[in-house]
Amino acid sequence: MKYSARLTKGSTNSWAVEFRHPILRDRRDANLGRKIRRGLGINEEEAKIIVEELNTILQDETYWSVTEIRRAKELYNQKTINIFYDQMEEDTSHNPWNIREEYHKLPEKEYTKVMLLGTTGAGKTTILRQLIGTDPNEVSFPAISSSRTTICDTEIIFSDSTTTNCIVTFLSQAQTIRLIEECVIEAFKRAVSGDDDKKIAKALLTHPEQRFRLSYILGQYNSTIKQSKIVESESLDFPYPDKSQLFDDMIYIIDKVKFLATEAIDACPPADDDIDKVIELLYEDWIREDTDTFHDLVSHILSLIKFRFNLMHNTGKMIRDTRGWPIYWTHDSNNKNEILHLMRFFAGNDGNRFGQLLAPVVNGLRIIGPFRPHWWKNDTVPKLVLVDGEGVGHDSSITTSLPIDVAEKFNKIDVILLVDNSVQPMLDIPKVIIHDTTFRGHQDKLIVTYTRFEDVNGPNLLDEEDRRDHVLSIQNSAIDSLLDTHNMNPKVVRQLKDSLSEKAIFLSNTNDLKNPPNELIEEMQKLIKTCLAVAKPHIPKGLIPIPSYEYDRLILVISETTSIFMQKWLSLLGIKTSQFPKQHWSRIKALTNRFANWPGVTRYDDLKPADDLASYLIQRLNIFLSSPKEWRNNPLPSEDEKQLMINKVMGHVSSKINNLVIERLKIDHHAQWLTAYAFKRDGSTTQRASQIRNIFEQTIPEPTIRYDVTTDDLLQEIKVIIEESIINAKNDSEDLIALED
Repeated sequence: MKYSARLTKGSTNSWAVEFRHPILRDRRDANLGRKIRRGLGINEEEAKIIVEELNTILQDETYWSVTEIRRAKELYNQKTINIFYDQMEEDTSHNPWNIREEYHKLPEKEYTKVMLLGTTGAGKTTILRQLIGTDPNEVSFPAISSSRTTICDTEIIFSDSTTTNCIVTFLSQAQTIRLIEECVIEAFKRAVSGDDDKKIAKALLTHPEQRFRLSYILGQYNSTIKQSKIVESESLDFPYPDKSQLFDDMIYIIDKVKFLATEAIDACPPADDDIDKVIELLYEDWIREDTDTFHDLVSHILSLIKFRFNLMHNTGKMIRDTRGWPIYWTHDSNNKNEILHLMRFFAGNDGNRFGQLLAPVVNGLRIIGPFRPHWWKNDTVPKLVLVDGEGVGHDSSITTSLPIDVAEKFNKIDVILLVDNSVQPMLDIPKVIIHDTTFRGHQDKLIVTYTRFEDVNGPNLLDEEDRRDHVLSIQNSAIDSLLDTHNMNPKVVRQLKDSLSEKAIFLSNTNDLKNPPNELIEEMQKLIKTCLAVAKPHIPKGLIPIPSYEYDRLILVISETTSIFMQKWLSLLGIKTSQFPKQHWSRIKALTNRFANWPGVTRYDDLKPADDLASYLIQRLNIFLSSPKEWRNNPLPSEDEKQLMINKVMGHVSSKINNLVIERLKIDHHAQWLTAYAFKRDGSTTQRASQIRNIFEQTIPEPTIRYDVTTDDLLQEIKVIIEESIINAKNDSEDLIALED
């Protein structure tokens, strides 16, 4: 097939280039030749040069590799390079965690790294504010609200230094474009339905997953222009956004969405009264055909986002990629509050600032500075690293596992702080956190902290001891349920109940940052002391016991994992019936889009097949590893020594299983996910569900009596993972003994 580029007329008197990419697969049919359209923002003569250079590259296969970028840069315009190579490079060049580690590595020695986990709205951020000593009269950081607030990773390192340093990392441009596209499509649906401007704007400004809020960047939609009052203490370096300009931009975007809907209806007249079906067909036949109007609108919104970054051009240091998209921003100051004030643009939610907040495109921030609680009386700063992130989710019967990217951090931290609401404790999500943490071998790191303890009341609760006992009884019942529903080792269940009862923290009036009551201070101090105690490693005594296993039993691990995983997902797909409800076709389709077209992404909202599969497989492997055939090196270890070694092995196994699942489910079946996403028109829901089922059956096949290559490969991979993890665990123990000596 011959590939060529052509010049086309874009919107607003600009020029664009179109071509089929020889390496990238089409998102509809998985065939090579994805259609690329790029606005050029230059005059016609300059645009013709870009097209000529692209055609030269398209006719020479030796350039069709990312490794040839350097050679191409010596001959061609940078804009030409960006257009051809950017999607080939997308999301592979920059790992946000690694970038933050290169800037300031999380400290190892003497520091305790605490990771906060909990249901959305449980109070994690409020506890964080207490620990870092936020003064609400000076700065509002981290931001809190009644809805989902924390949408990026936040890492705070306590330091003795008077200097405060920070780094903020951003979503890639490719991922930002995809999110904008989905927002525009939601607005398009409302326009096709005949909704008014306000409903169209609402659909545009808040992504269905509630994380990517364009309202933060573009401003809220208001039918009238309201200018904000300037707070006297507000720095003149950062004036409030111009509401009039935001209003004009919003009207322009809404008009374009309405024009897009009219254009689609005129080109593909609806032949059905079912509005959902009409919208889907218009989307398939118009939007997905790469219409100029749609892509020009997405490019326009992206340009507005890029412009918002200019707010920080005189403050800190912004590092950009070759396309001009920000990778990260850094700044340091001898004034801690200066840094925290700047965070309102990267992690704030002040409604007066809507139109210039960058939080939707931030994926992580790390701050190192002289943090300490207001009530901390010691002269030395507590050596803490606090790791906060997005809540695991609202309580949902669909959520049965932790996200893989959350679980991946367990090996890097010392304490897992489960934050729960004491008024309604131990609902679905907290139980998921407990069982996933335990099965992954990290139960010794777990602490439970209950917020809103002041609201625990009842006629049978006469004093504080009664209230504590009431919450702890619910906690123990939740842990007992693990024995019945997950077949957890009874001894581990007893140890977990005793440990978490002893380490439970009860916090009242946590929002009182300026004058916290004595009861809160006492519990917060207990929290810090408990974290420091938990972080102390268990030093093996005597010979290190090495477990040995009968690997033929792994066939049962795969069989049981397959059964429980397929039971859930065949129900969600609508193929079979169970306690899990059938999901709307649009959500399943969005999930296939994530697997097919979003590098590194394996879930949509609370639909998380990779997370589920990893969690279920790790649960069964934990049971398998808890019953070794024999112990070598130390044939008669104590029960504590056995459990310590199994936990170490499980820590390594769980991380390796995460990688195995992503590789088998997403990477190995990428073409099939593209096919699943491409189904359209009548029968597409059934076809898509059937294709996903085939992917799942190949990823985690049901073992049979006859030899099966897929099953045998999986068995061998798991066996290798276990053997490597035993070696890693042995080395960890030897390192601890060496440090003790």
